[in-house]
Amino acid sequence: MVLSELIEKRGEFELKYTFPNLFSPTLNSWLSVNCRKDQSYPESRVQSIYLETNLADSYQEKVNSDFFKTKYRVRWYETLDRNPYEKTDIVSVFLENKMKIGTKRLKNRWLSKSSFAKLKSERLNSDFHGGWYQLFSDKNEEIIPFLQPFIQISYTRKRFVEVSTNTRISLDYDIRVEKTNSTLLPRPHNIALETGVFEVKSDSNSPPSSLAYLTSNLVSKANFSKYEQCVTSLEV
Repeated sequence: MVLSELIEKRGEFELKYTFPNLFSPTLNSWLSVNCRKDQSYPESRVQSIYLETNLADSYQEKVNSDFFKTKYRVRWYETLDRNPYEKTDIVSVFLENKMKIGTKRLKNRWLSKSSFAKLKSERLNSDFHGGWYQLFSDKNEEIIPFLQPFIQISYTRKRFVEVSTNTRISLDYDIRVEKTNSTLLPRPHNIALETGVFEVKSDSNSPPSSLAYLTSNLVSKANFSKYEQCVTSLEV
């Protein structure tokens, strides 16, 4: 089965909307009343390291709005209480290969373990972070291009479920650059983006009708990439 057919058969739609970052408390209040908090996934600070080829192909696909896009990232979740990680120094890390054709996506995900202390302290161009490429190569059945850590971004994520359709919803805000590979990008400025992201993930290419007020009045439909915007913000 070719990749386009695989994404069409097994993929899901990912609808994105943006809002001013300062409006995140308002959106959180609205969603808390009109949706159910996702008890399986508590509020967290999402940390993502994006890996790139020598030509930064994934970033260029975003900038050029290519119909087909693919990216590789290393992701872990920090709860509001980091003590469990700091005491054991072991955190679950997810290796992700995300592919999109239009608005439909397919994500491959592999679980690994890592040192929380090293994730926090090591530079992206260190030998420690340089090991992610080999882990991705071991997981993929096909040969992948050489990848190196490019940028690490973080944001606060709150998850909800639309009750009537069980549609998954995420509210992402305070998006910022945590680290950059100093051989490839300028140093991070530690300033949050002015924009937050509201995402709807489901089998439908349109949001549930119960979200009509929110999608019509509180957020704006947009083709927004946290990764692209964070990289672009370094150029300002």
